[in-house]
Amino acid sequence: MPSTALQRTLALIPDAPATPTVTDGYLDLVGPASDAPPTLAQRAMRSSLLPRVYERAWRPVAFTAFTGRTTGHEERRLLDRLALRDGDTVLDVACGPGNTTRRLHDAVGDGLVVGLDYSPTMLARAVRDTTSDAVAYVRADAHRLPFADGSFDAVACYGALYLVERPADVIAQMARVLRPGGRLAILTTCHRGPAPMRGMVGVTAGVSGLRVFGRDEVLRAFGDAGLQGVQREVSAFSQTVVGQRPVRSSATATAAR
Repeated sequence: MPSTALQRTLALIPDAPATPTVTDGYLDLVGPASDAPPTLAQRAMRSSLLPRVYERAWRPVAFTAFTGRTTGHEERRLLDRLALRDGDTVLDVACGPGNTTRRLHDAVGDGLVVGLDYSPTMLARAVRDTTSDAVAYVRADAHRLPFADGSFDAVACYGALYLVERPADVIAQMARVLRPGGRLAILTTCHRGPAPMRGMVGVTAGVSGLRVFGRDEVLRAFGDAGLQGVQREVSAFSQTVVGQRPVRSSATATAAR
C-alpha cells in the first residue's frame, strides 16, 4: 500500500494509475530508463555516488560558491518568499535527495510536500532520509508535470533549472499547477560576466549540461507563463526569481459560477 502522503499525492494526479508503481518508497511514473542521460551533469545526478555526499558535502560547498550564501540562509529566504502557511500543499521540483523538500515541510505542518525528480538514485536517498508522513516523492518529467491545474499553494525549484532541456516549458508547467494566488520561487544561474565571456560560457555549458541563464531569460519565462508581481534578486552567479499566479477577480469568479 502507498503511504498516506503518496495516497494524498495520487489524488492530485488526474491520470494516476489504478495500480501505482512504488519503488524504494517513491511513486514511479516513468518506469525503467531506456536511454543514457545526455549530459555530464545529468549523469552525475543519476549516479549512485552523488546522492550520498550531496547534502553534507557537495551542495554546501557548491552552493556557497554559486550564491555567495550558505544553504541554511537561502532555505530560510525561500520559506519567506513562498509565504507558506500551516496546511499548505507544496511542490519541490527537481528535489534531488530531498534536502529542500524537508525544509519546506517544516513550514506547512499538517500540509503536504511533494518532491519530484527524474533520478531514481536521488529519490531513493530522499525517501531514506525523510521520516515524515506528510512528505511524498514522485519520479516524473518536469517538462510534463503529472498534476492537475491549480494543485499546489506554492512551488519551488532550487538549484536545478539549469539542468533541464527546456527550462521555459518547465516554468510554464510549474505555473500551471499553482493555485490562484500561489507563489513560484526559482533559484538558478545568472550570467554576470562581460559580453566576450558569454561565448566561452556557452561552450562550457554545452559540454557539461549546466546552463548559465542570461539576465532576462528567466524573467521572460515568468511573464510568458502569466505570473505577476515578479521579483528577481541577483547574488554572485545566481538569481532568485519569485512570481505569483494571478488571483481571479470577483467578476471572473461570478461569471464562472
